[in-house]
Formats: sequence, C-alpha cells, structure tokens
Amino acid sequence: MTEDLLSAVRSGDRRASLEAIRDRLAAELVEADGKNAASIAKELRATLAELDALPGGEESKLDDLAARRAARRADATGREMA
Repeated sequence: MTEDLLSAVRSGDRRASLEAIRDRLAAELVEADGKNAASIAKELRATLAELDALPGGEESKLDDLAARRAARRADATGREMA
C-alpha cells in the first residue's frame, strides 16, 4: 500500500494522490484506537471533502437532482418566453 501511495504522489495526479491517501487513511483507521482514531478520522474527512471538491468527480444524488430541477425551470422559462 505504501508503494501505491508513493507512485500516486510521484505521478503528479492530484486525484490519484488523494485517492491513495484516502485508502491509506481508511486502512489506518481500522487499526487505530482512541485519540489516534479521532485524528485519522479527521484527516480522512478532510481528504474526502477535497476529493469531492475536485472538478470532474462523481455527482451526488442531490447535485444531480438540483441540476435536473434547474434544467426543467430553464426549459419552462424558455417556453413561456416563446
């Protein structure tokens, strides 16, 4: 797993690097206890948030719903104007 992380970081691909960090943190969290677990969980949450913020990532169901709703509203507005 260490080699995967090193390879990802050395590649310069930010998404791949963050995904490797995510995987490493998740594996460490399973084995951690007490204060260490809390610290690792905090870093994992931050890494997940950073991954979610990258462009081109997967859309959440809420994002998809909001996009479809906005498209319907724009379409309805366009019809009223015509």
